[in-house]
Amino acid sequence: MRLRRTAALLLLPLLVTVGCGSAATPAAAPPPASPSAAAPSSGAPDRPSDATSMICNPYFRQELAGALGTDTTQPLAPTWEKRVYNCEYHYADGSMTLSVKELPDAATALAQYDGLRGSAGAVTDLNGLGEAAYKRADGTTVVRKDAFVLTVDVAKLPETFGTPPRSRADVAVMTATTVMICWKEHSS
Repeated sequence: MRLRRTAALLLLPLLVTVGCGSAATPAAAPPPASPSAAAPSSGAPDRPSDATSMICNPYFRQELAGALGTDTTQPLAPTWEKRVYNCEYHYADGSMTLSVKELPDAATALAQYDGLRGSAGAVTDLNGLGEAAYKRADGTTVVRKDAFVLTVDVAKLPETFGTPPRSRADVAVMTATTVMICWKEHSS
């Protein structure tokens, strides 16, 4: 019951503020994820899907800065290797890394997620986030949705972070929730 109440308190500001880049796209910025971005691009393994690349999109960065009450101190510089898209968010007092592993289908994503969960040690299940989610002891959150596995690694953040200050575990859940809201917003 306490986890549900905490999750609801964390989600309320996000539901009000998250727009996920629905504003007009400036010429220099990549476009926000398209409605067809709910599944990875099966024919183009040389680039991430629009949904995946959204985690490093300038609009998403702005939404996350609003939700966390702090912005990055360095430009975002995504990487794409072996169907994993990484984006590190550098802050004045730490960093967090968002990554999405694109898999060929939901069954493979389930196997990947289960493997990560099995090797994570003690975890806490997070109900209502993606199709399945958990957080590790260091606060890192892992979410499975469709053929994607999202990881929000907060191990390099201080114990409390943001304005107002939140535990790094809460920051990870807020960030993962922001991604899920954006993915849902752009898949409908």
